[in-house]
Amino acid sequence: MTNPAPLKTYPGPAAVARPDAQQPAARKPHIVPVLMALFSVAIATALIVGTYSVFSQTFDESAHLACGMEWLDRGTYTLEALHPPLARVAVAILPYLDGARSAGSSNLWAEGNAILERNGQYWKTLTLARLGILPFFWLACWLVWHFMARAFGPWHAALALVFVAFCPVVLGHSAVAATDAPLMAMFLASLLALQALLEDAKWRGALLAGFVIALASLTKFTQLPFFACSGGILVVYYWAKKRRFPVAWKPLLVAAAAFAVTIWAGYRFSHGPIVKPDRLLPTMREGFAKLPSREKEIFLFPYTPADEFFFGLKSARHEGAAGRPDSYLLGQVYDGGRWYFFPIAILVKTPIPLLLLSLGGIAWLLFRRSVRWDRRCVFLVAGMAGPLLVGMAGQMNIGLRHVLPIYPFLAMLAALAAVQLWELRTTRWRAFAARVAVVLLLAWNVADCLRAAPDFLAYFNEPAAPYASSILVESDLDWGQDLQRLSTTLNELHVQSVWISYFGSADLQKRLAQVSYGLKGSYRPAGWVAISEAVLRKYPQDFGWLMKYPYQQVGSSIRLYHFANAPKP
Repeated sequence: MTNPAPLKTYPGPAAVARPDAQQPAARKPHIVPVLMALFSVAIATALIVGTYSVFSQTFDESAHLACGMEWLDRGTYTLEALHPPLARVAVAILPYLDGARSAGSSNLWAEGNAILERNGQYWKTLTLARLGILPFFWLACWLVWHFMARAFGPWHAALALVFVAFCPVVLGHSAVAATDAPLMAMFLASLLALQALLEDAKWRGALLAGFVIALASLTKFTQLPFFACSGGILVVYYWAKKRRFPVAWKPLLVAAAAFAVTIWAGYRFSHGPIVKPDRLLPTMREGFAKLPSREKEIFLFPYTPADEFFFGLKSARHEGAAGRPDSYLLGQVYDGGRWYFFPIAILVKTPIPLLLLSLGGIAWLLFRRSVRWDRRCVFLVAGMAGPLLVGMAGQMNIGLRHVLPIYPFLAMLAALAAVQLWELRTTRWRAFAARVAVVLLLAWNVADCLRAAPDFLAYFNEPAAPYASSILVESDLDWGQDLQRLSTTLNELHVQSVWISYFGSADLQKRLAQVSYGLKGSYRPAGWVAISEAVLRKYPQDFGWLMKYPYQQVGSSIRLYHFANAPKP
């Protein structure tokens, strides 16, 4: 590995964004790190695609497909406003080009299932929907390489890509038709665009920043608080460094205009009232009724541009503030959120080598005076801190996926630590031991990821794996993905009917070859009983009686029981 570039030679993102800017002569990257990066991304892509035929739809995929299809087919976006349309359109575009169309149901889950089941082409349509997310994974990989290669060097970039490409959490959520992987990529893109603008506030950079930040905001509404926190850290840093506000008012207006127009275009230049009383939840209706008449007039103004954006933002804010009544952590079911949910989730679902090296990278940045306030390092810390702090302060404890944007930053920090260990200047034997440690940690990380395939969604690292369902369940272990495995297992056992309590949105009548009966908490039937881990763990008052009986594990998320006679209460 080559020594990292001196801090004083870093051209900054502004030079990256502006081809005409004066830049130091770039050294031609070595072929080995380039090949390492390409090979890592190629293997990761194969691993992602390899999951498509294994897993049935996860809980949210049908809803995202339905909403994206409505945007494409009908030119409206009314089924659900809780998420903005960009990622959902990406999910729906390949099925749409293949001939899928809206089915006309007002229920987004039924609508999504109808689209998936069209003409008996369930697996083809689901695969096409999932392929729409793959470019976001590639974009995240390219942005990691782009930043690290220019900021530190090609070896840093290659190692960062190894950690991204062989991170089970990243691969798992890049393999499903959902909004989390798109947010991961676009959050990184938006932060890079902001740093470029803060480095050199020209109108072209402002236009690009407004456009990219708007695209990120069109992937998922949590982009806005994430970006406000991480971007705020960058703004304060550059404000202190330049001793003035880093962006003049004219470029700021250009960025704001580009942002507004892009958001409006994302909603197909629609307009209408922000609040639709008939679409409000009961709790939201109560709050709206208590508003002053002037505020009600603003919310009911019929010509508000991108009205669905503001309505969705209001809905997301309401749901985020209310939290979930059935959050689960460490064997306990509770209402709302706990600040330590995401730190624990990161500790148990991140590969140990990535965890150790990213912590080492953070320590190196914080305790080495020469780099502590370097703009590259501030960028990495800000990118990781924003989503994590917002997640810890929030009330939504339903999966590590909600802070997925931290993983490219963890990977880049881990790469810094790996290169520092490799270049350690000490005695010969200590230096040799440090290099051996780097090789072993990289091999461990890659092997751990390959071993987990294809169950990336349900991955837990070695210390946590034996206790996985006692730590986390919803979307971290069980997201309804193992229904196809259950059907296959029941076929092998020649089962004709099954009692089931399934955590998912799939149509059981079409996805199971067996006759299925709904398992209620008061039922203790004889015969075959299947239950999702999320249901079992989150509703122990109804299904806890099953815990004492032996079972067969189906995939990572479903338990299968057989009772010759009905169990006694």
